[in-house]
Amino acid sequence: MIKKYQRIFAVLLVLLLGAQMIHVGMKDRPPKEEEIVVEEPLLIWYTDPDIQSYMEAAASEVAARYRVEVQAELVSEVDYIEKICEKSVAEEMEGPDVYVASSALLEKAALAGLTTPVTDEDLAGTYSEKAVQAVTYDGKPVAWPFYIETCVMLYNRYYVEDQEVPSNIEDILNYAENFEADEMTERVENIFKWNVADVIDNYMFLGAYTNLGGPSGDDKSQVSMDLEKVTECMNYYQSLNGFFAIDADTVTSEEVIREFIDGRTVFTIVNVPMLAELDRAVQAGEIPEYPAERTVIKEDGEEVTESLDYQLFYQVAPLPALTDALDSRGLSVTNGVVVNPYSSNVEAAKACARYLTEERADQLYGEAGKLTACKGLLTGISGAKEEQRSFLGYTSLYERLLGGEEKQAEEPKSEHAAVYEAYEKAAEVPKIMELSNLWLQLEVVLADIWRGADAGEETGRFLELLREQLN
Repeated sequence: MIKKYQRIFAVLLVLLLGAQMIHVGMKDRPPKEEEIVVEEPLLIWYTDPDIQSYMEAAASEVAARYRVEVQAELVSEVDYIEKICEKSVAEEMEGPDVYVASSALLEKAALAGLTTPVTDEDLAGTYSEKAVQAVTYDGKPVAWPFYIETCVMLYNRYYVEDQEVPSNIEDILNYAENFEADEMTERVENIFKWNVADVIDNYMFLGAYTNLGGPSGDDKSQVSMDLEKVTECMNYYQSLNGFFAIDADTVTSEEVIREFIDGRTVFTIVNVPMLAELDRAVQAGEIPEYPAERTVIKEDGEEVTESLDYQLFYQVAPLPALTDALDSRGLSVTNGVVVNPYSSNVEAAKACARYLTEERADQLYGEAGKLTACKGLLTGISGAKEEQRSFLGYTSLYERLLGGEEKQAEEPKSEHAAVYEAYEKAAEVPKIMELSNLWLQLEVVLADIWRGADAGEETGRFLELLREQLN
């Protein structure tokens, strides 16, 4: 009789546990949202050919999963916002429902009435404060942060020990003075080389003492430059030509990263696409062989042989200061995804924007060589949320697996964390329309100073030009 009651109790216990699991599962399941009615095919515009594969794959996935026609179209960046406006206000709307735009274009887009406020409550949880500010205009986010661009320093670990990385360029010059070629460093041709013709790479030389519109880059009252300090920086910048003799007329980013890959450069300044090219070379096995050990002389004069086994031959470091007295600060660009308010499918377009920037963001680096603005990449989960918004509601990891769409997310890398850290410290490009030609002007100024023009005169003229454009 006792055994009979035990069996009944066991059955009841199993049923109770089963009912509890069902209840918990129903409680945790996201509420079912109304299906979005798409009246017309969704059209996405973008201007960067590097993301073409990513955009086309994303459009195809969305179309297949939700039975919605989605077109991703690569268009010219010339008069980009003007073309969107022209197509959007035509008698029959032919503009994009969604478009990718850099933070520099957001004021123009907002003033043209081509942005939709982003009201996602979890925007701050998905992106850093810096990324949110980058897509904010007049106090309101007007885009979803998509991918980031900034500069960092790289060094070859076979030539420089991790604990001895220079904190400023003056230390690099000291390294150069004490450099002696040996079996390990026989390939070295350049101690320090960067693209001196690239204004974004060179901005570090004046960035610490220049303000281009405040945290969101849209405040004209916060455009300023410490002329005395910037002149000091520019004189120092010019002096480096005598040490490193980089030809501004012929140097290219492709040449700079290739020489680093080949082991011919010790230190360099790179942007994200250059870092992606380096990683592709590593994966393809295009890296030269280095000795497996080296001899180190200790402080007491004893020679010690140590083994070398680096998973990566390079490491990422913050941008160096110029000297102990002169700091540096890099520049960043945040590309965002904007929803066109003229779209007849605004809700679908918003969901599509979230899909591009959050749910699929872990594929960006592998497919396009771009680093997502999503903080989640650093934790290995795109979007940093247990359940991410999808095109038509919510898609949890559990539901993705049930749908047979298991994907291998990219593992976060330490060098990526260093790039994000540099991005957080960098100044964002301004949105102010009057400064739209700033970079062309600054490129000329920097090139002239590098070639020997008077740094004080050139810097003064540039500051005066800034003031004229803002008044």
